[in-house]
Amino acid sequence: MSKNACLSLLVCLNLVLLTALALAAYSPPQALAQGTGLAGNYLVVTGEIQNEYDGLYIVDLRDRTLHGFYFDRGTKKLRYSGFRDLESDFRNP
Repeated sequence: MSKNACLSLLVCLNLVLLTALALAAYSPPQALAQGTGLAGNYLVVTGEIQNEYDGLYIVDLRDRTLHGFYFDRGTKKLRYSGFRDLESDFRNP
């Protein structure tokens, strides 16, 4: 084996090892969420109500209620559909 071929093989091997080391050492940044101030009193979640219709659910942590909203496509307005008392819903019988 010639000197140039041996040198090229070692350079390629080093590049492969360096790439493997970089991939093994990399970890994606961690996503953290934190409630602050009054914004911590509410949780907002979207969910499907019917086919092709989505709803907006707001959980009030202080009052322990779930409020539901839906988008009326005819009037193009967000409509309030009612609420549930989560404390009574999850209370043990």
